[in-house]
Amino acid sequence: MIGVPSTFDLEGSGNLSQFGKLGKAKQWSPTLLFKYYFNAPTATFRPYLGVGVSRIWFTDEKITKGVFESNILHGPTSVSTDSSWEPVFNAGFTYAFNQHWFAGFSISYLPLSMTAKLNTAANTPVDTLNVQSQTKIKLNPIVTYVNIGYRF
Repeated sequence: MIGVPSTFDLEGSGNLSQFGKLGKAKQWSPTLLFKYYFNAPTATFRPYLGVGVSRIWFTDEKITKGVFESNILHGPTSVSTDSSWEPVFNAGFTYAFNQHWFAGFSISYLPLSMTAKLNTAANTPVDTLNVQSQTKIKLNPIVTYVNIGYRF
């Protein structure tokens, strides 16, 4: 199974909340998930619970709010993030229409927290100053999955 990475809008909190959306990033999160299915394997309806671990990293991180970048950070800023291992909690079900055709739905929750590093080429009256700072990013994505399948 493969999917398209989620794109997150990054919004400031606290003193930065006045700026709204500050940037964006794409999240990658391959997951190892263990599921426990209820009911017999031949049952029409089979709910399940799952738990696992996911490796999280981001790509295409960027500041998109020009006013924030020029007035607060004082110059062009690049962003990078750490990668981390995070828990995954999952619940779902499969429904068998007949011996071959089935459909399923699941919902997963990934509480994650990581550090973003900002490198700014700050414009000063004397010269350009390279400023490095970091901030904590907290995301609580809920991921849904729908499938239709055929058994041979």
